[in-house]
Amino acid sequence: MRHLALLVAFPVVGSACIVGEQPDPPLLRVTSPQRSLIQDHTGPLVVTGTVAPNPTGAAVDRVTVNDTRATIQSDGTFTATIDLPAGATLIHTVATDAAGGIATDTRSALAGERRAPGSSIQNAIAASISAPAFTQIGRAAGQLIKSADLKALIAPLNPVVHAGDEAGPDCLYGQAFVDNITITDARISLAPVAGGLQLSATLDHPDITGHARYAVSCVNGQSNFEIKATSASISGVLALSINGASGLSTQLLSPAVQLPGLDITATGIPGAILDLIPLEKVIQLVAPTAARLFVTPLLNDALGTLTGPQKLPVLGQTLDLQVTPSAVAFTPSGGDVMLDMKLMIEGAEHSPGFLFTPNGAPALEPGGGLALGIADDLANEALAQLAAKGLLNLQLPGTTAQLRLTSPPMISADPADGKLRLILPDMMVMLGAKGRMAVNAQISLALQPADGGTSLAIELGTPAIALDSLDDVPVADSGLAPAIQTTTNDQRGSITDLLKNIPLPKVGGLTLADPSVTGGRGYVLVKTTLK
Repeated sequence: MRHLALLVAFPVVGSACIVGEQPDPPLLRVTSPQRSLIQDHTGPLVVTGTVAPNPTGAAVDRVTVNDTRATIQSDGTFTATIDLPAGATLIHTVATDAAGGIATDTRSALAGERRAPGSSIQNAIAASISAPAFTQIGRAAGQLIKSADLKALIAPLNPVVHAGDEAGPDCLYGQAFVDNITITDARISLAPVAGGLQLSATLDHPDITGHARYAVSCVNGQSNFEIKATSASISGVLALSINGASGLSTQLLSPAVQLPGLDITATGIPGAILDLIPLEKVIQLVAPTAARLFVTPLLNDALGTLTGPQKLPVLGQTLDLQVTPSAVAFTPSGGDVMLDMKLMIEGAEHSPGFLFTPNGAPALEPGGGLALGIADDLANEALAQLAAKGLLNLQLPGTTAQLRLTSPPMISADPADGKLRLILPDMMVMLGAKGRMAVNAQISLALQPADGGTSLAIELGTPAIALDSLDDVPVADSGLAPAIQTTTNDQRGSITDLLKNIPLPKVGGLTLADPSVTGGRGYVLVKTTLK
């Protein structure tokens, strides 16, 4: 059985494209490991096979396996030992002869611990925000709060002030409700400190309208009020804590509120009720609460924590996503958060699962912006579920043949340079009378601004494809290389749609600029600045 290969797009693992008339290649057959090898351990992997001169008799010069020179015996058998790291590896065997003939074989090997679908990924996402970035987030918040619906923000807190009604309204009680709140301008400052964020906010010309419900000597009443001030200046430490699946919650510690030019109109409210619920307390509570409630979702978005379970559409399927913060810490240089995550594509509950590879602690360096680490296991779990549902098995255009996955795609670091890439391992094409073909693809990861530059999305580059004929029909004679290239590009698009649903930072009012992506310690490492 002859194993010939054609490389499409860019070369894989140091091989060369076969273009035009080429010398007859030597006869190469890899006997071990099997295609689509999946094992639970890393370490040395022995690659064996046979090689023989082609019919013209050109002597075999050498055989290499991932650039490791193999030992060739007199009978043509060869052996090479390579290191198999965690994740996905393409094993590229190249045989050359004295006349320049080249034969190649590319196959995949996956190493990792099999875990059930829907397993929680510990420390799936790590985010780090620098002190300058918090400054910019605060500035953006100040601009956005001017057009925010503050009435809707405060409404769930009504009655904002109440007394005498702990067991329900009785003969002497008072409740103050905020009906509307407006401001003309706002300035917000955020600075990381030990234990949280120092919040300073100034709300210009706050105007609060509301109504009071009350009873005096068991006689019920209701009257309107209005509270104005030249400004409301608020300061305090915004402490962030973990609130389970709801993301991060905030509490403003020891808030200080200054209200120059305070003016209260409360015609018709009895003095006994004003003593019970002093209306200046309304603005003293509402102003810092409005600032805190407005800033909190911005921080959750910036840290990628989301709030509550999410149901997201992916390729006509429903992706159930749950993000839970596991740790949050602040120092004067910035803030860090670690997030656990669970995801499930509905209908993939009984799939074989995914290969877990241990992660180290990501080395995040936000500089003056944001840094993010996404565990490769998170993406690999989603990809395994996608593959198990057959959503990456595609029809070759213009043929009856199908490109079918035999192993789940995996994101892994390239052992040579540490850069992350997606491996589509040992996909099979059944050609009927024309035989069978194995397809291996390697795709680089990129990062692009999304949503008008306010968020980031992982993108995939151009696939580098290796085609191997598993029978005696040369790849070039099958005429399927263009169709396979097109279909693999379609797969890339489907996987990109999936990866876009991984929560990355999103900061309203700011643009995430100059994104870069690298890999390290089992993470996709993302770094960006804010503008």
